Amino acid sequence: MAESKPKLTNAGSSASLHSMYKNVDLFSENDEELYPPLGHGARFAAPLEDSQLQAIGMKADEIKAFQQQRHQYINKDKIYTDEIKIPNRSDMADYHQLHVLSPVDQSNASRLLSKLVVIKLNGGLGNSMGCKSAKGLIEVATGTSFLDMAVAHIEQINQDYGVDVPLVILNSFKTNNETIKVIEKYKTHKVTIKTFQQSVFPKMYKDTLNLVPKPNTPFNPKEWYPPGSGDVFRSLQRSGLLDEFLAQGKEYMYISNIENLGSIIDIQVLNHIHLQKIEFGVEVTNRINTDATGGILMSYKDRLHLLELSQVKAEKLKIFKDFKYWNTNNIWVNLKSVSTLIKEDKLVLDWIVNYPMENHKALVQLETPAGMGIQNFKNSVAIFVPRDRYRPIKSTSQLLLAQSNIFQFDHGQVKLNPKREGQDVPLIKLGEEFSSVSEYEKRFKSIPDLLELDHLTVSGDVYFGSNVTLKGTVIIVANHGERIDIPDGVTLENKVLSGTLRILDH
Repeated sequence: MAESKPKLTNAGSSASLHSMYKNVDLFSENDEELYPPLGHGARFAAPLEDSQLQAIGMKADEIKAFQQQRHQYINKDKIYTDEIKIPNRSDMADYHQLHVLSPVDQSNASRLLSKLVVIKLNGGLGNSMGCKSAKGLIEVATGTSFLDMAVAHIEQINQDYGVDVPLVILNSFKTNNETIKVIEKYKTHKVTIKTFQQSVFPKMYKDTLNLVPKPNTPFNPKEWYPPGSGDVFRSLQRSGLLDEFLAQGKEYMYISNIENLGSIIDIQVLNHIHLQKIEFGVEVTNRINTDATGGILMSYKDRLHLLELSQVKAEKLKIFKDFKYWNTNNIWVNLKSVSTLIKEDKLVLDWIVNYPMENHKALVQLETPAGMGIQNFKNSVAIFVPRDRYRPIKSTSQLLLAQSNIFQFDHGQVKLNPKREGQDVPLIKLGEEFSSVSEYEKRFKSIPDLLELDHLTVSGDVYFGSNVTLKGTVIIVANHGERIDIPDGVTLENKVLSGTLRILDH
């Protein structure tokens, strides 16, 4: 972002934050804008020499990217509220209009798919659900993992269209070895599977921005971290796969989180990317109340940007309540454009910051989401898609929904059960007793019938029997020291349960 204040320009009917919140001093000259403030020591941290990073084992391209992020963190660009706007829906590509904007020639579908590479982001562990394994290996149904779903889907595409769309898995040092062992079981499947590993960045001390790892010491995973999904571009190039795919005639990559069950190949979207010569396309969807951690789409200086809400000060989150376009992290990218940006050193990604604690000391991790690459590309676009292309499983509440009869699995695709009335899915909130997969599995003898459920809230020490049916709104609250056991075969419809199984009409 520019260092001098730009002239304000209009963007259709979009309202700027300044005009929407005239009486709120959002980003004054003495304010740290959206981001958490730097401590005095960090603000005046001395530059790191490349030799220091070489001494702890970093590769040349990792050093360059890390130095760039650290410099950006210390020297934050100012953000001007007059230039932040809610994007116009009319400026986006509407998924339901793509058949008109870019009609698909079915006879050409195979040739189009032959240009595609699918990349699944598998760098994280299932920590949010109490799992220590790679996210891709978590079972979303009995005997079926996220990775199994991805393989099944691409294998079906390859069989149906007579193509070889490769499945490429981005791992981190936390997930690489485990995932490589597991993919051996897919050798007989009709899908080419490749893996590559993202960069490894050193943690820094928050107060000084000095490095945590010491030279000439064994690798300690607690001192390092994978620097976010935005590293996918440089890591793909470093691995040699980017040049390999270009040599094979591949033109596009479709990036998505492995735990997003809605992120399937869509020929209509791919065709639009191809016909409109789009270099970077990010799918966004309607934001709902349960979308708490992730990014929103905004317009800054009349260009699309993504803002991660985790970086916004708590007292300023309300400012963005009207920004309703949510990042699905389903991203379509032109391979040649990525290669050119990297070679010309023009791929610059905004960062997000996390402050983990280790031995009672605050550390710093600087990460880049892949979607933040949108402002680097000349012809970038946001595609407004329905919610069914965004079905992430990040909690056991979402896992219960996925494992229920609300959905059906078909060759790696998740489809709404046709017996379910309407397109809405139930709102499910399981209490902290269900937060880990192991506890979740203990508390359900079998997955309840949720076909006619609208809302389920469970709090406290609750156990479900087998063949339970839940309908309408069901609220179950076990007070401290009490336990509720839902009997086998019971049907609860519009009920509130509390104590030791008192049933009240809702």
